[in-house]
Amino acid sequence: MKTAIGVKPVGALLVAHAAAGGSGILTAVRGRLRRVFVLDQGWLAHAASNLLEEQLAEYLVHRQVLSPAARTHLVEEAQRRNRKLFEVALEEGAPSPEAFRSAEEAIVHDLLSSTLEWPEGETHWQAGRAELTGEPTVRLSPLALIRAHANRYPKAADAVRARIGPPDTKPMVAEEVARLLGSAELDAVGRYLLDACDGKRSVGALLAASPDREEPTLRAIYGLLLAGLLERAGTRVAEQGRDLPLTREECQLRLSLPVESDHYGVLGLDRKALAPAIRESYYRLARRYHPDRFRAGPLADFLGLAEAYFTKVTEAYNTLIRPESRQEYDRQLAEPQMSADTAKSDTQYLARQNFVRGKSLLERRHHAEAVRFLENATRLDGNVAEYHLELGLLLARNPRQREEAERHLLRTTELEPAATAAYMSLGQIYARAGRTPHAAAMFREVLRWDPGNVQASAQLAELGPVGDLDPAQRGRPVFYGG
Repeated sequence: MKTAIGVKPVGALLVAHAAAGGSGILTAVRGRLRRVFVLDQGWLAHAASNLLEEQLAEYLVHRQVLSPAARTHLVEEAQRRNRKLFEVALEEGAPSPEAFRSAEEAIVHDLLSSTLEWPEGETHWQAGRAELTGEPTVRLSPLALIRAHANRYPKAADAVRARIGPPDTKPMVAEEVARLLGSAELDAVGRYLLDACDGKRSVGALLAASPDREEPTLRAIYGLLLAGLLERAGTRVAEQGRDLPLTREECQLRLSLPVESDHYGVLGLDRKALAPAIRESYYRLARRYHPDRFRAGPLADFLGLAEAYFTKVTEAYNTLIRPESRQEYDRQLAEPQMSADTAKSDTQYLARQNFVRGKSLLERRHHAEAVRFLENATRLDGNVAEYHLELGLLLARNPRQREEAERHLLRTTELEPAATAAYMSLGQIYARAGRTPHAAAMFREVLRWDPGNVQASAQLAELGPVGDLDPAQRGRPVFYGG
């Protein structure tokens, strides 16, 4: 069998081979993580991972099909008899074959969904029938799984737009794959897109003529792009030509918006701007100032400013693009503003001002002063997750302040259970302190909320096999008050 390095993403490779009725093994590798997806005559039949938490026995425990003790027994028996786990369970009569297949189906769903979110990695395709004797198998459509993923992730419609590309992106059909697949697996919107995406119509034009609402159509476009049924035909050359390198001077001026800037000012629009202009402004700013552009390189010290700036851009867009929220916002703008004396007496206002000041100091690397202002923010208004998170992340840089860091990060998770940055930082603190079970529990929390988080998966892989932490201990402090 010949093994080739795939030049297409995982979803596109799977759908292309499935459309041809192919059989084989697709291996996806990112760092130390390795996942395999087995196709059998065009159907996804099996998936597996080298990460302990993503293996069949762990899924059975997490789904409460097996107790930890029963899992240990089955694993040890399988090793002793040199048999597969599924075979031993069948011989012993528990769990049932249906429970195994249900867990395997969940594994296929979860592994493919998180792998689709990998920003980079290698794929290898090996054609031929895989040997699956002794393994539970399923029969799932790769395209259906990818479409289901696109209907869930990203959660925000604006994030889906950003992944598709700017409004002038002109999708076109990948004729070879579409011809093999046909339209049997597609719904009405999918069939419409295969007919309408000719490389000449922009995303905006496709949305305007769609038989369904805007968000379902956007997600359908994104799903078909992930599946390789659609390709991007490109954006306007003139706009690309103006995408000059960012300079420090531009970043300093653009990213340091005044606190009082209204939504129109943030987007650089007048108050009569129509929806197309609002969208165009948002995508123009997103292409140039998205925080991902500042995560490495000579402008990395602007990352904090970029995150704060882009939060304002997104809030402005979300408010102005919807007629009802824009109308309410315009009404508020027309009302007389509160007096300075009233604002200063408002502890929430003061807390916000301290937080903004602390972030500004942090951007200039005045860490000690930033801590003081961020502490003031949490003291004045202790129910804002953002304040505790920023302070916790800053304190976590100093090993001598890990107790305080832990306190604020745990408070963040109480206020915002999906705060993956807090779980990630807690996991790293615990890992450095040798608290391996607690670290693993935090990294698993990250993956529970963000299945595609590569950093959390890599951290778990580095920790090696770690048993589950008692659920009652997961939210309890390890250092402070302990």
